[in-house]
Amino acid sequence: MATMTVFAFVLLYLCYFQNVTGVTEREVVDMLLTGYQKEGRPVQDPTQAVVTSLDVFLIQIVKLVPQRQVLIVNLWLLQRWKDDFLSWNPAEHGNISSIRLGINKIWRARLVHYNRQHEEGWSKTPDTNAIVRSNGEVLWAYPITIHSTCVLDIVNFPFDVQRCPLKFGSWTYDASSLKLLNVSVRGNMDEFIENGEWTLMSFDLEVNHVEYSCCPGVLWDDMTYTITIKRRSKFYVLYFVSPSVLMAFMAVCGFWLPPDSGERLLLCFTLLLSLTWLLQVVTHHLPDTATSIPLISAFFIATILLAGTSAALTIFTLSLHFKTFDLQPVPKWLRYIFCLGPLHPNIVNAPKANDHEDMDASFVTDDAMPMEALQPSRTLRARNVLQHLKDEHQSMSRYGRLEKEWKILAGKIDRCLLVAFFIVLVVLTGGIFGPHV
Repeated sequence: MATMTVFAFVLLYLCYFQNVTGVTEREVVDMLLTGYQKEGRPVQDPTQAVVTSLDVFLIQIVKLVPQRQVLIVNLWLLQRWKDDFLSWNPAEHGNISSIRLGINKIWRARLVHYNRQHEEGWSKTPDTNAIVRSNGEVLWAYPITIHSTCVLDIVNFPFDVQRCPLKFGSWTYDASSLKLLNVSVRGNMDEFIENGEWTLMSFDLEVNHVEYSCCPGVLWDDMTYTITIKRRSKFYVLYFVSPSVLMAFMAVCGFWLPPDSGERLLLCFTLLLSLTWLLQVVTHHLPDTATSIPLISAFFIATILLAGTSAALTIFTLSLHFKTFDLQPVPKWLRYIFCLGPLHPNIVNAPKANDHEDMDASFVTDDAMPMEALQPSRTLRARNVLQHLKDEHQSMSRYGRLEKEWKILAGKIDRCLLVAFFIVLVVLTGGIFGPHV
């Protein structure tokens, strides 16, 4: 009798266990999808809106393409909504409280990225499974790489801060049919991978209710995540700014070279061509826009003008140094500015033309002159020769002094230009890059 009781108890237990655990997830799926229509909104009351929440995880900033003004980012998107037609009682279905369904088999909000740019148009959304809970709550998470348009502000390049919006919303459901709800006050950055070119400053969120011109009186919900990033400027400072500052400094130092070296113009033009080439290289890192001039481009243009002006003034000072024709005394105002002192008496008293009788004529008339007049004539001719030699010596001495004064003037102008251009270079560099370094 006891054996029969135990046997009956075991049989009842097995039957009960079989009834509880015999239901599989497949059977739950079949039960839910039988007669399910994924095209209609999943609400029992058609006047109610489907409340959908969106949570965006920023994983990685892949690249910011300046020429196309496109930001490429890796995201994880998590959507939540309630489907009234995907609910069941776990107690009646083997205590199964959640299942996985292919997203293509059920209704979804089909949120799109409004400012997305893709070469093939709207790319396909990853076909990942959605988690469906017994109360009808649906959780759908998937990774995606987005090419988003981003209007760049390059005024402070390479110390610029960019703000790129990511706008998500429904393309077909207005706010009365689909209500967007934010999970948090900002985007999720917990899984973010650092970028070598950009520093992530913030990932803000703004929920908007917009009325478009196509549909007057109808509001549309969208969630706009704004990625704020700051450029890491060390690369550009090291490889672009530093060489340009050094070359501009070398152009200024050209005024320190002695004019007789013959290398001043070659140095100026070489540096000018190098700065122009560097400017062309920098433009490849910038978008094609004419709305603003980047900081670094303004600096390069200024240094090119500085080097060009240096070359032009070098030509001017060389023309003063090697002035060899039509030598005139240095003007008084220049002598006063550059402290050349008073004029030398030899320069002030220029030799005049010889008013004595022509010596060649005396040589011609010697044979015709009487003997008593020959001796005074020879004395006069010798005096004229000595006077002529004296005048030639004074003229050469005056020419040498004039040439020396012009060379001294050119040297002093060089030193003044060296100081002036150095001050301009320091002010230029500090004024442009000082507030950002």
